[in-house]
Amino acid sequence: MSDAMATAMHSNGTGVRISGVGAEIPPDVVTSAEVEERAGLKRFGLEPGWLARVTGVRERRIAAPDVLPSQLAVAAATRALADAGIGPLDIDTLIFAGITRDCMEPATANVVADALGAREARVFDLDNACNGVIDALDVADSLIRTGKARRVLIATGERASWSINWQPQSKEETLRSVAGLVVGDGGGALVVEGCEDPQRGLRARDFRSDATQWRHATGGRFRAETLCTSCGSRLDAPFLCDGRDLTMAAAAIMIPAMYAVMERTGWTYRDLDVVFCHQPSRRFIDQMIGFVGVAGKGLPKLWINADRLGNVSTCSLPIAMTEAKEAGALVPGARVLLLAPASGVSAGAVTLVW
Repeated sequence: MSDAMATAMHSNGTGVRISGVGAEIPPDVVTSAEVEERAGLKRFGLEPGWLARVTGVRERRIAAPDVLPSQLAVAAATRALADAGIGPLDIDTLIFAGITRDCMEPATANVVADALGAREARVFDLDNACNGVIDALDVADSLIRTGKARRVLIATGERASWSINWQPQSKEETLRSVAGLVVGDGGGALVVEGCEDPQRGLRARDFRSDATQWRHATGGRFRAETLCTSCGSRLDAPFLCDGRDLTMAAAAIMIPAMYAVMERTGWTYRDLDVVFCHQPSRRFIDQMIGFVGVAGKGLPKLWINADRLGNVSTCSLPIAMTEAKEAGALVPGARVLLLAPASGVSAGAVTLVW
């Protein structure tokens, strides 16, 4: 296991904060019962309601077939810019952090910047499975603190529904496809900028990875020799995952990261006002709560939406933060913990004062 460079609270007298949040949630609701029916899970002896029962996901949102990741990102970014009270020309750097993209080349960040009118922005894509946004947040912080940017827009749009295995060929394949059956589409965005108050904004962070665990979850893997017999592609499109092994591997690095970042900040769990965690499923969240030993007091502080949105990949954190802010749970001065586990495996933990 490798422990990436973890930085403590900043000491240069300045702060970096998230000044705007935005989300795009497609209107079409697809229930887990509908997914079971379309995927024909009954033929493998799985009773109706099985998917919702084992994952805790009742429904997810699926975008219209012609909607691209960049369009979801643009919609969310437009709202984030409005929330921050700035325009697209005020952005120095635009990072697209999604897993799904409009095309392999160029970077989807170009498409997003063009649609927004962010003509002055440096653009690039950043990819680290479901942790793209939290990694982009760390990069944005570094760019601002080193004087390479004043304001950074992090935008993501996910068409994760493209990876759903709608035709599993066996019960075993179905079980390995469960993680893909709970994905949903969406968009999310954060505006990051410097602030004069060093007591506000990002406080501490801890990033860890264990690259030996990457085989637990793969999607769109290249075929080195044989082509797909059904479509002739060199890509394996369906997302396959060994859920239990991935959960244990992610927990093994995320929990120490959480405790480390809390210790550096000088906080305990009871000091927190709200917690945002990437949510592959509701079942995953319930397991994590049990692992960290805060079952009784953890749930009221953790913003949960996986039961109604499924796994929205990199959009998970910005969507949850947008929902919390709109509900009045994310207010100035709130003490916040961001947690992000991802396949690979990697984990990130960030504390901040809103």
